[in-house]
Amino acid sequence: MRVTGKSVTVLGAGRSGIAAAILLARHEAQVRVSDMNPGLGTPDILTIFREHGIAYEFGGHGPEIFASDFVILSPGIPTSSPIVQELYVRDIPVYSEIEAASWFTESPVIAVTGSNGKTTTTSLIADMLNRSGIPAVACGNIGHSFSQAVYTAIVSGSQHPTYVAEISSFQLETTKTFHPNVAVILNITPDHLDRYDSFLEYALTKCRILINQEAKDFAVLNRDDEVVNAYAETRAYVIPVSREPLPDSIACFDGETFSFKLGGTWHKLPKKDIKLFGIHNEYNIASAASAVSPFIRDHEGIFTSLREFESIPHRIEFAGEAGNIRFYNDSKGTNTDAVKMAIRSFNSPLHLILGGRDKDSDFRDLAPWISGTDTLYVIGEASEKIIRQLAEFNPVPCHDLETAVMTAFQRANPGDAILLSPACTSYDQYRNYEARGDHFKQIVKTIMELGNESK
Repeated sequence: MRVTGKSVTVLGAGRSGIAAAILLARHEAQVRVSDMNPGLGTPDILTIFREHGIAYEFGGHGPEIFASDFVILSPGIPTSSPIVQELYVRDIPVYSEIEAASWFTESPVIAVTGSNGKTTTTSLIADMLNRSGIPAVACGNIGHSFSQAVYTAIVSGSQHPTYVAEISSFQLETTKTFHPNVAVILNITPDHLDRYDSFLEYALTKCRILINQEAKDFAVLNRDDEVVNAYAETRAYVIPVSREPLPDSIACFDGETFSFKLGGTWHKLPKKDIKLFGIHNEYNIASAASAVSPFIRDHEGIFTSLREFESIPHRIEFAGEAGNIRFYNDSKGTNTDAVKMAIRSFNSPLHLILGGRDKDSDFRDLAPWISGTDTLYVIGEASEKIIRQLAEFNPVPCHDLETAVMTAFQRANPGDAILLSPACTSYDQYRNYEARGDHFKQIVKTIMELGNESK
């Protein structure tokens, strides 16, 4: 895409929108940023826009948008919104920030999507590549946008690295030509049903990551996921991931051993040597190793990564221990499938904290995974629905997170685990899942500082 002299509007002044605007301005596009939120136009942001010659408006969308040659849509704005629908009516192209960033690099791209495990797998792939001597950067929906990563490589004058991009369904809605060399679909389970008309629409949006792949590309697909099997169609070479041995698999867990095949030879690493734990991470690890296989010549970088790579923050993150009671922060577990995987990672009696803002989830899906020795604590807007749907487990209403953690700690016995895995978004009480997880860790820290006095 040639953008020099083009009139471009970026809808949304979040991190990815700002980075896309700067990258486009760098390539001499005439860029305007437009956001409905008047509070986002802070002095720091306005200074950045002026430095890069970017026009801006906050508090509304002006008619200038409809004079754009094309529009970059931030993922937080649904395509069903009136402004986007009007763009479609006027036949003005709408692209995602991911798409825009891909225009300005010819380096390999590994794209990772799925309902759960994206951030861990994306970070792990980048770590495996770097430890194998292949410069790589994790970007996308991980906090460091794809546009920002590409812009950094351009202004530094360095060679572009391999980009490992976490891609959300929201970002895939408006991709047209985005073409990853390796595409990874970890799983597809009900999520974001408050944004999509149906689960089918959500599933098909996830599978858009494959639509531009060719026979020379690679697709890493979870063959244990029925939805992935049903809808993930690709022309690329498929590397399957499964808990069962499959003919074309090259990475899998066999009991207490992780096995990886490279150059026709199987290499093995004891499971006890791997820092990541949990069934969900076995899929993430196998997917990550499969994704890097086209780029590496030996297995040592992968095994070194697995020996040293620890869980990312907010994903079954060990938060501390007090009175022989262990605390785990899984604030990123914002849907029921993520919570199922988290529950399955524990053998000890579990004190599970659920709740927040509902995403039209069916919490009854959790029932088969909750044992009679587990206790539920419920917080946030979804409390009444969770209590109603999981009534047989007598959930304890707590309203807020601090009450839930302290109540769980008072009820827990030595050897038990307390797990925040809410199956909901955080937006009723926190600005994001990170803030919720950080608050959980702060509460745990306070408990640890008090020692056993609270027991």
